[in-house]
Amino acid sequence: MRRFIHLVKKNMNAVGLVILMAISFCFAMFQGGFVSWFIFYSFLPFAAYATILLFYPLHAITVERKVSKRECQAGESVEIDLTFTRKNRLPLLFLVMEEELPKELEDREIHRKVVIFPGFRRTIRMSYVLENLPRGDHRFQSISFWIGDFFGLVEKEAIFDSPLKITVFPPYQELDSLYLDRLFNQGQAGSTKKTQREHSVVAGVRAYQPGDQLSWINWKATARTNEIMTKEFEVQKNRDVWIILDNQPSIFFEQTITVAASFVHSMINKGMKVGYASTGSGLIFPVGSGRVHRRKIFTRLAKEGPSAKNELAEKGRMGNLPANAAVIFIVSEITREKVDTLHTFRANQGVTILCMKNQANLSDEEKRAKSTAITKGIKVSFIEQGQLQFGRTEAMAK
Repeated sequence: MRRFIHLVKKNMNAVGLVILMAISFCFAMFQGGFVSWFIFYSFLPFAAYATILLFYPLHAITVERKVSKRECQAGESVEIDLTFTRKNRLPLLFLVMEEELPKELEDREIHRKVVIFPGFRRTIRMSYVLENLPRGDHRFQSISFWIGDFFGLVEKEAIFDSPLKITVFPPYQELDSLYLDRLFNQGQAGSTKKTQREHSVVAGVRAYQPGDQLSWINWKATARTNEIMTKEFEVQKNRDVWIILDNQPSIFFEQTITVAASFVHSMINKGMKVGYASTGSGLIFPVGSGRVHRRKIFTRLAKEGPSAKNELAEKGRMGNLPANAAVIFIVSEITREKVDTLHTFRANQGVTILCMKNQANLSDEEKRAKSTAITKGIKVSFIEQGQLQFGRTEAMAK
């Protein structure tokens, strides 16, 4: 009995259609006359069309989706072209198409449901534009179709999997070159390391000091002065930088993403090697340069989201971030915990905290955290809201 009820519910449209045809036929038989038979024969074509729709192979439609570009910057537009191909020319009264949008695009004014009148056409093409796309990794999964008859007696639905991924990179601005030079030359973030590679540039000679290697001795100067003289090498600034993003939920989170993307873009363009890590993820990008490396970091920035996790201290203790690179920690607010986390890094690293707040509006706790950071040798700078164009150095560090 239950199976019979389930079968009737599943085929309710067919059952209703059969009942209507039976009623109209019985009315014509018992009533007789021209009018009753006219009603029956007038209803018969619509009933026949509805019956055909019951067996119409809606799942046989092929769906092809094309996109103008799969990667873009935040705020840009993307055009999506859809092509539906049928295997027959059976006239369809209408075809309702509904796009399953990603969650982050559901609240935007995008017409995801469209009514199409295919008629006898086998190939149907349509397109729509996604405007002002937000940062993120947007994944489109499926497309739904509905067809029906004139009176709504029969409705059929089919869902087609048509995966599509559009990566929207975060917005960025070109940082001022003077600010980047100051960041390294004033010791805010740069650190020196003497390696065999850097000792190839000789700047002069000086008197021998305990600890100097014998290979550094300048024998000509020693013979001329009768004193042991050693070569003095030019000390170069290390240009490796680690950008660390704070994933703590905040109203300034999107601005921290923009600032991080701006630093990565500007530094790589100026020949620096940049690494990336975040507090909410265990994924670490080692220092690198070039367009491919920039794209990898931007792809990760597109996927970043707020998170209450804090794995930064563990990363620092494990030594995953090398001591010969500078650290720029971009935070939405400065706290004692974040200062203590940065202090776990090795002492010879130049550490800078960039806080997305107005320095005049800091709370007492944030002021104490700032003082603690300065005491521990951590540079603290502030970026006020609305000053993210980076047109001048003064807008970046105060």
